[in-house]
Amino acid sequence: MTSRIRAVNSAGFPAPAALTAVPVVLAPLQGRLHVLLVERTDAPFAETWVLPGGFMSPDERPEATAQRKLTEKTGVGAVYLEQLQTYADPQRDPRGWVPTVAYLALIDAAVLRTDESGARWVAVDALPELGFGHAEIVRDGVERLRGKLWWSNIAVGLLPERFTMPQARRVFEAISGVTYEPSNFRRELELSGLVRATGGVAKGGPGRPAALYEFVERRPAWSLRRSRQPAAVRRES
Repeated sequence: MTSRIRAVNSAGFPAPAALTAVPVVLAPLQGRLHVLLVERTDAPFAETWVLPGGFMSPDERPEATAQRKLTEKTGVGAVYLEQLQTYADPQRDPRGWVPTVAYLALIDAAVLRTDESGARWVAVDALPELGFGHAEIVRDGVERLRGKLWWSNIAVGLLPERFTMPQARRVFEAISGVTYEPSNFRRELELSGLVRATGGVAKGGPGRPAALYEFVERRPAWSLRRSRQPAAVRRES
């Protein structure tokens, strides 16, 4: 049985017992969007998969906690984190009222050696039961990511500096869960203003050389605007 932690403020009113921070780290892998999870060894939720977060230290900001816990528990180094949301349901943690601040990141799955860290990439559409209400946080992170895909250069770190439209389309499809009609995808991405043609072509492959593109801005920029729905062949189940 998990012990309850209780806290009050200076006026005697109930107050949060602690504050945690969690990173929602997403990556396209084998054509599907995945989230990085770790297995808890301690109660509560022992032997349950969770996001790699933890308690804040009194001398650090929430985003520093999210990055520290990500590195400690998975081995992933510094990544670009955007604040997602604060979750403060008093029932989310059986130990007491413990709000958490969630952060969102999109990375290349190749940076993680899962055989060394014990962390696992899990498809977002096939999540196991997660502790601490983390399934809701993952869903919110996926929605945020997909809502910004066509307005922000969030995919900049997943493609080479110069890339072809087929390369970009595979990344966008894995993130969005949508299969795009190739010519419509190319037109929409060109019109988005996110990329520009370099004038070069990819050489050495079969068939006609493909035009090379690059992102207009390579620094991560998670726009506040939400994306339109580009033309698609079908939405994946």
